[in-house]
Amino acid sequence: MFDAGTIIVLAMRLLGPLMIFQWPLLGSIVSEYIFDAIDILIWAEMGTTDIDYTSYDKPLDVYQITIQAIVASRWENKTIRNIALFFYGYRLLGYALYLFTELRVMFFFFPNIFFYFFIGYLAAKKLGLPELFEDKRQLAIVILVIILLKLPQEYILHWPH
Repeated sequence: MFDAGTIIVLAMRLLGPLMIFQWPLLGSIVSEYIFDAIDILIWAEMGTTDIDYTSYDKPLDVYQITIQAIVASRWENKTIRNIALFFYGYRLLGYALYLFTELRVMFFFFPNIFFYFFIGYLAAKKLGLPELFEDKRQLAIVILVIILLKLPQEYILHWPH
């Protein structure tokens, strides 16, 4: 049923995000920028050519951000926790609309702001700069910057051309 490439990719994408529970920042970075980035290369190297990438990638992305949302739900700062969970729900809504409509443009209108908010907050804490997320004005600027950086990527990946 599954070829070797698919088994490797599924194992990597299902087991890798579990690191997030122990090391939220490192696990998120490894899961997103290594495992999610190389899965298509593994399939290509292993000769898997007849794969509907989106049908694998998007559910695995949701799995990863769900683990991150579980971690975020435990954050002490109620405002930051609620903002993170809002962005998580917003992305899930976009994914549900995509499943219903099969329009990839839904990912543009419902960008994955959650992931960048999540790692941004953890990185700010790690660098001793939690005030970037605790001061309302600075928090608004951080969110605006994340949105402005994410929308072009979503446009390139998902806007119908």
